[in-house]
Amino acid sequence: MLALILAILLSLETDFVQTKQIAMMTEKQVSKGHLSYRSPDTIRWEYTKPQSIIWEMSGKQSNVNPQIQGLLHMIMSSVSGTNLQSSSDFQVTQEGNVYTLIPRKREYKHLFRKIVITLNSSTKVAQQVELFETNNSTTLIEFHNVVTR
Repeated sequence: MLALILAILLSLETDFVQTKQIAMMTEKQVSKGHLSYRSPDTIRWEYTKPQSIIWEMSGKQSNVNPQIQGLLHMIMSSVSGTNLQSSSDFQVTQEGNVYTLIPRKREYKHLFRKIVITLNSSTKVAQQVELFETNNSTTLIEFHNVVTR
C-alpha cells in the first residue's frame, strides 16, 4: 500500500523546522525552511532562517558539493519511498509508521548511525526525520503544511 501511495506522488511542498543538537554543545541550533519535490528526480531544499541557503538537484545536475548531493539524493529517495525498503544503501526495519534505516554504504556510514523516518498515519508522507550522526549529534526535521499532488 505504501509503495502504491508513494509511486503516484507527483509533487510535494512542505515547510520544515530543523533542530540540531551537537554532542558537545548545550544549545540547540534551529533552522527553518521549505522543501519542494517534483517526481521523479527534482528537489529544492531551502533554508530561510537563520540564513538563506538553497540546495537544488534535478537528475544528476546539482548546485552543491558531492556530499550534500548525496544527502539530497537520500532525502529524495525518502520522499519517493525508494529507501523505505532494504537495499544496498540501507537496511530498513519498520514498526507501524516508523522506519529505521541503518546505512550500508560507506558514504552514509561515516555520517549516520541510523535514520528514523516517521510517516503521517493517514497521508503516508514523512512527518519527521531524525538523523543520528556518528559524532553523537542528532538532527530532527519536522515537516508542516504538507501539500502533495
